[in-house]
Amino acid sequence: MAKQNPRFVRTRPECLDTYWAPGTGLIWHAEETLFYENPRNRFMRFRRNIDLPEAPKRAELRMWADTHYILWINGRYVGRGPSRSEPKWTRYDVWQVEKFLRPGHNVIAALCLFHGFGTGARISIMQGFMAHLEIEDSGSQIHHVVSDGKWKAAPAEEFIRPTPRLHGPLGCIEVQDGRMADPGWQNLEYDDSEWAPTGYVKPGLANTPWYHFVERDIPLLAEGEIDAPGVCWVGAAKCSPPPVPLIGEPRPFPDFVEGEKSAFPYEVQSPGSGKARVVTVDFGKAVNGLFRLDLDAEEGTIVDVLFGEVLAEGIVPKPGAARILSDRFIVGPDQKRLAVAFNWKAFRYAQLWIWSEKPVTLHRGWMHTLYYPLPDVPRFECDDAFLTKLDENCDRTLRLCMQDAYVDSSSREQQQWIGDGRKQALMNHYRFGDAKLHHRIIEQIGQGMDWMGSMVPRYPSGNVNVSPIPAYDLDWVCAFDEYYWFTGDDSMLEPWWPNIVQAMRWFTAFENEAGLLERVPYWTYIDVGEGHGKRGLGTGAINTTLNLYYLEALKIMVRMSKRVGDGEAEAWYAKKAERLAEAIRETLWDSEREVYPDAKTGNKFTETVSEVPATMALLHLEVAGSERAANLIRNVFEDESGRIVGASPLQVLPIQEALTLHERPDLALKLIRERYQEQMDSGATSTWEHWVLIHYSAEGYPACGSSSHAWGAAPMTFFSNTILGIRPLAPAWNRVQVRPRPLDLKRASGAIETPKGRITASWQVIEGRFEMRLTVPEGMEGEVVLPDGKVEPLRSGTFKSGK
Repeated sequence: MAKQNPRFVRTRPECLDTYWAPGTGLIWHAEETLFYENPRNRFMRFRRNIDLPEAPKRAELRMWADTHYILWINGRYVGRGPSRSEPKWTRYDVWQVEKFLRPGHNVIAALCLFHGFGTGARISIMQGFMAHLEIEDSGSQIHHVVSDGKWKAAPAEEFIRPTPRLHGPLGCIEVQDGRMADPGWQNLEYDDSEWAPTGYVKPGLANTPWYHFVERDIPLLAEGEIDAPGVCWVGAAKCSPPPVPLIGEPRPFPDFVEGEKSAFPYEVQSPGSGKARVVTVDFGKAVNGLFRLDLDAEEGTIVDVLFGEVLAEGIVPKPGAARILSDRFIVGPDQKRLAVAFNWKAFRYAQLWIWSEKPVTLHRGWMHTLYYPLPDVPRFECDDAFLTKLDENCDRTLRLCMQDAYVDSSSREQQQWIGDGRKQALMNHYRFGDAKLHHRIIEQIGQGMDWMGSMVPRYPSGNVNVSPIPAYDLDWVCAFDEYYWFTGDDSMLEPWWPNIVQAMRWFTAFENEAGLLERVPYWTYIDVGEGHGKRGLGTGAINTTLNLYYLEALKIMVRMSKRVGDGEAEAWYAKKAERLAEAIRETLWDSEREVYPDAKTGNKFTETVSEVPATMALLHLEVAGSERAANLIRNVFEDESGRIVGASPLQVLPIQEALTLHERPDLALKLIRERYQEQMDSGATSTWEHWVLIHYSAEGYPACGSSSHAWGAAPMTFFSNTILGIRPLAPAWNRVQVRPRPLDLKRASGAIETPKGRITASWQVIEGRFEMRLTVPEGMEGEVVLPDGKVEPLRSGTFKSGK
């Protein structure tokens, strides 16, 4: 068959041919209001009894819920889900559950949480739970158990509602009253005769708001356990339990017992009437997941848990524009464990505010961890302990921010922004080599495109309090090319090509006569400009950096046009790129200061000059070794007058790339050491959103940005692709260059996982002699460029050069 033009023809979605057994529907509790006036923050239990004549040979369970579920079979925990997805392309989970089933009576149980509002990771529409169990018996006969009226449902009354939202991108504070719990309801022997039969929300899957049900496209999260070694910062505060609406608000400063630390078990004495005992559990590093606390306490004891990535003056600071991340537990009769059900968080400190008239014994503070499964790749190490520790923090932060998507921060927001995610994907490819989250962010952000070609910069998201970000739209376009470069997989390009062209078409409405973008609307977010109190760089009509982003995207469009076989587009974008490059050089270069200022209005440049436009010019406009490139490096990156606006951690990655491209990796290393000094001195175990973390409100309460922000993890790529010098020369690492740059270091080692296999490198400099040990996958081609300029074929083995 002749190749079809993707502008006019698309293929039938494969998911429409997925078999669903008759009767499969979306269910909820019969007495809940459906379709309108949905309740907020509703917790619901489901049970389905099944009798099996024999143990199944195979059993596959598909499951999904709006908004979350936890699954048990015969009282055994199976897992949780689903992952975030665009509602019209709903991703369900697939569980292989034959090992959980047995001959005779069985029970499937699920606890569901329906938000009833949108978060930064979920677009909650209406209550619905779906299950489809396919069982194959020993005779290869197929049987089905589906979500229908045979299930039973009951509200989980121990989860109190309503409770306040933690933040626009997050859900609500969990408040659990153990006195209202129904212990053992997931178990096989539990009597559910009092439960009501469920009612249908929708009898069938086609005529619903979720009309494409698609199998999950990423691995299930890896789950585990990690224990906190003990407690610290023990004290008391004159404070009664705040009412539920105020749980996440600032609290009075406790009187701390300085230096008191203890391993578990730890006995908490009552501080007296009207006071809370404040005990901080320290995990020793930032961790990700669901908090657990094993304890002995009398019924009615109240335990508020405040989660902090850092402490300020011994207390948990308030995140910007959010409540303090908090949950509350009221201990029930004989209850020995407090467990957060749904609100996963990243934190180092769990601060317990305990109200009890009797002593409370804390036996264990621990986490049910949740991480995206990644290979165990050796981290970067060198003779500079600062850089070795920084890489550890970068590695940890990227892992924290890889969940069911690339998330910007693992605590305050947990949102999938394309501007953040594009950079995170590059960091990942230079360490872990995973491609699935990269594929996912490109696809899901594209699903948020409007008819004009503009996109929601974070998607899928029901937190709709943000405008488009034009630079992030260009990030989405460029991400297609980067995905192809690192994976060799170009399968997304053709089906998405009309949308990619539409995204670029949006910008043409704002081109002036010279081809420059001028007065582009919406949020011109490119960088914060640290210390200048501005969100974005330059307030003029023509933003220099945005035009350089546009130039990058136009050049990429030329390459992608060629790969997709669109000659008309290739010629169009090549001409536009050439014209734009000339216009930037002619119009936006300040010949007096010999820089590209931040912006221009009419004939007047802004006074501000920043690192970011210089970076983009070095990457996409000025040739290495040219006079302008030399001027930019001298007047921006070597300037020590304090006049240059420094980039935030968001833009460290392109700065590293630009300076390495222009043979100044020494400046990149200098920048890394200087900018990351404060967070390293503070004892941070993950990288920050901004260079300064803690500030204080007018009332004197500490506030903070995110201290587990993945865009701050950029140095890990510099360590891999510059100091170790490992870079692909062709798509999918089919050709590789290893060009180590020792700079002022004496030794270094590390590894990168690639589609071809793992590359490991270690080198040392002894008395001026350079020696490197390299291991590469069999059949990988390329070159090794030694520090003295000697070039050898890429191979496993030892490479040596002199001074």
